[in-house]
Amino acid sequence: MYRGDASLFIDGETVYSREGTTQGDPLAMSIYGIAILPLIQKLQGLYKQLRFADDASAGGKITQLKDWWTRMQSLGPSFGYHPNPLKTWLLAKEQHLDTAKEVFEDCDIHITSTGQRHLGSALGSDSFLRDFVATKISSWVDELENFSEVAKTEPQAAYAALTHGLIVRWTYFMRTTPGISDHMAPLEEVLRHKFIPAITGRKTVTNEERQLLALPCRNGGLGIIDPTCQCNLQYDASVEVTAPLVELIMEQKNAISIDVEIEQKKRKSRLKANRLKEVEEKVNSLTLPETLERAAKLISDKGASNWLTALPLERHGFVLHKGAFRDALCLRYGWMPKKLLTKCECGSAFSINHALNCPNGTFPILRHNEVRDFTGKLLAEVCPDVILEPDLQPLEGESLDFASANHEDNARADIRARGFWGGNRQCVFFDVKVFNPNAQSYRRSSLESCFRHEENTKKRKYEQRIIEVEHGSFTPLVFSTSGGMGNLASTFYKRLASLLSEKRREAYSSTLGWIRTHLSFSLLRSAIMCVRRARSSIKHVVKGCDSFDLVVAEAHIHESQ
Repeated sequence: MYRGDASLFIDGETVYSREGTTQGDPLAMSIYGIAILPLIQKLQGLYKQLRFADDASAGGKITQLKDWWTRMQSLGPSFGYHPNPLKTWLLAKEQHLDTAKEVFEDCDIHITSTGQRHLGSALGSDSFLRDFVATKISSWVDELENFSEVAKTEPQAAYAALTHGLIVRWTYFMRTTPGISDHMAPLEEVLRHKFIPAITGRKTVTNEERQLLALPCRNGGLGIIDPTCQCNLQYDASVEVTAPLVELIMEQKNAISIDVEIEQKKRKSRLKANRLKEVEEKVNSLTLPETLERAAKLISDKGASNWLTALPLERHGFVLHKGAFRDALCLRYGWMPKKLLTKCECGSAFSINHALNCPNGTFPILRHNEVRDFTGKLLAEVCPDVILEPDLQPLEGESLDFASANHEDNARADIRARGFWGGNRQCVFFDVKVFNPNAQSYRRSSLESCFRHEENTKKRKYEQRIIEVEHGSFTPLVFSTSGGMGNLASTFYKRLASLLSEKRREAYSSTLGWIRTHLSFSLLRSAIMCVRRARSSIKHVVKGCDSFDLVVAEAHIHESQ
């Protein structure tokens, strides 16, 4: 199968193997399944058997199970399957326990009537299940306590470990174990009173804030679920989705039919639609202070949360130190960061809004230039002629309709690229705008109308001149300081992702997710620099990328965020 022997590293020695698949081979499970299927078919009988990877289990009468075990021991080795009695458990009812011990006396397997762990959950008596759940949750509480300590110095790492690791384990347990809502209360206590204060740097969390933070990131939350509210929802969803598979197992079918696959897809789609509807209803039912309500709407914009959901990988420029991460959360939810300046260098009273709006210093220019330079770099990969800050031809008698149009002889756009929208002749001009949606003039406007206003302002300033004088086209790239982008910018980056993915032969979704994530971090960095008035508040980490697919896979970036 492989060109050479696989290297197995055991106690400092290397053993060369020609059997089996190499660890990490994506085809390993499929090959294993094909190889083990004949054994499964030969073992079919009066009992019902079930397999998950190399874990085999069966249910039936004790004598039937003895027959299954004996046949598996005799047939298994010829298929490369060696049952280990020391890792095998027989779970019998209390009234049949003595019979089970007698029948399996010569098998060296463990026999119990109380219960046993199985595939991450447990089977057995009510008392065993209660003890199992209590032990499991107690260990998670200890882990969460440790995470809370880590969060004091590395909040981004602790947050990523929780949302990408621990919560995933909780969710699996919720989906496989019924009736555990009350048992999850200790986890919520630690989350609310220790973990969330540790990552945010705030002493307390209000009920309204806790409800908001429990929402998915794309809906304005942090994805820090309330485990007591999720248990029944997760279990019911799991039962509904797996019902067709359970029926096949009970009938001992050897294959999944097309009808079953279609039925599962329908159920998954229905559950997803219901879940989205439930989240939307929760969002609409929240009673939030005006500032927090406005913030929740702004950060629900497409791409505004990519910086939050990506894993903090230094080599890809996705790492924030503790102060920057907490500042980012304060900007996200309109909270007041600690140790802000009291007065701006321009002489005005200092506040977050003033910091994002004040034109003094180089920070607004840096905010603008970082987006421009990143975009120009990507355009250079797919367009034959890309220039930053191209001069526009001076007007020589041409008249422009709008008074706000740029009539200056030294007028410039931010980027010029040839052939972006198709054809190699026409030039496309781009101009970048980053605005603060919480500025006084926008406070009462929806985010959509803010983007539309800024796009139209840019068009009035440049579009007619570029069309009539340069014989090109114009696309304004408008962003909010909260991380969102306007419709025209969104269309542009989708087209750019399409061209890049085609050239690099990588997935379109990975490419677009990578672009959105880098833009999200770029806007976040610049916002923090404006607030802290120091370039050292966060590292400048716009970095290149050898493979979009690699970065997206490593950082767990999802384009749907």
